[in-house]
Amino acid sequence: MLKSQEITLAQSKRRERLAEIQKADEITDDARTELRSLTDAYQGAEVELRAALVLEDAERDKIKEPDKAQTDFERECRQFDLSAMVASMTEGNALSGREAEVSQELEQRHGKGQKGARFPWEAMAIETRADVETTQSASGDLASRPTMTALERFFETSAAQRFGVQTIQATGNPSFPEITGGTGLSWVSEGTGADAAAITTTAQSPDLHTATGRYLLSRQAIRKNPALDAMLRRDLAEVMREGIDLAVFQGTGASEQPAGLATILDGQAIDVSDKASFSTLLLHATELQETAKLSDPSQVRIAGAPILHQTLADTLITGTAVSELDRLKSAGFSPMFSQQVSTRGNRDATDKGASTVYMSAGGGRAYLVNWGSPELLVDPYSESKTGKVALTMFAFVDVLVQRAATHFAKLENVQDRA
Repeated sequence: MLKSQEITLAQSKRRERLAEIQKADEITDDARTELRSLTDAYQGAEVELRAALVLEDAERDKIKEPDKAQTDFERECRQFDLSAMVASMTEGNALSGREAEVSQELEQRHGKGQKGARFPWEAMAIETRADVETTQSASGDLASRPTMTALERFFETSAAQRFGVQTIQATGNPSFPEITGGTGLSWVSEGTGADAAAITTTAQSPDLHTATGRYLLSRQAIRKNPALDAMLRRDLAEVMREGIDLAVFQGTGASEQPAGLATILDGQAIDVSDKASFSTLLLHATELQETAKLSDPSQVRIAGAPILHQTLADTLITGTAVSELDRLKSAGFSPMFSQQVSTRGNRDATDKGASTVYMSAGGGRAYLVNWGSPELLVDPYSESKTGKVALTMFAFVDVLVQRAATHFAKLENVQDRA
């Protein structure tokens, strides 16, 4: 109960008692004493009531409902209808309603689309979530914490995200500094100090690369399919995730591609030339744990091709039903397998081959840098003979890796069969 409400309730009780005393046929000395006491208390409480009301008004001003503009915009982005956007652009009509407002807002934030109309990342997120999650703190108060951003939610199921690659928004030509030397902990006695060593740094600036995804859609589907929006979300998201996963792990840096881990780590690649096994992976994971100064081996992430999964699971310890994969998991590792990580090498007549395995330590050292929202270009003319509409999606990204020498490893020629 508010302080002002408590005072008002007490004042009501005092008035009732004052009325009872005044209605009495005869007022005794004790009643007169009580009457004076009630009157003084009533007057003092009036002053307290006015002060309480002023304080409560000030508190209300502090806890007024915050501006919901950002939240409202994110909600509109989640409800963005890709099918309505495609239908309008197919017919050559201007966007209207929610789609027009969201696209215009994105153009104000990230600049006008170079080739198509801008649309939000949320439009490709199949799963929708609340803006905040509410948890209970140790003090018993409710505390709110933000959930994943639209980019994180979109790439949640990608191989890059599971490997620890973080998404980050960028504008212009950003520079990412990295300390290369001069840091360290010193121990001093009482009253003495430590001389500060000169800190050396380096910086990396990502380059904007345009990722292009193409998708053909029939005019009948645009007009008749009630599930078109869900289909577009799913298919465009899969195209984008697959292409960016390939860029993160296998990007060559040529032909307008970003340089992925395969290229960045090429100078420090380790030629294994042996069958994939628990001992081999543990050896290099331990080396990486030492160079990255990790406190727990489970902080080392391991990524390989699906054939690596099969090889480890099929290889059993002699006389047991325990596989090499079981041993790897029991040691605290959670390996990740994806076709985008590495492809099978050249196969021989017995289908033997090799692939590449990547390791990262600690996370937070590799980034997928993204410039603004994606764009969508609807072309109803180039495929007009077949009655189809060509959708072309553009996203602007690059891959940035820091501390590659100490926090990443690349194992080449890991044989899947021997």
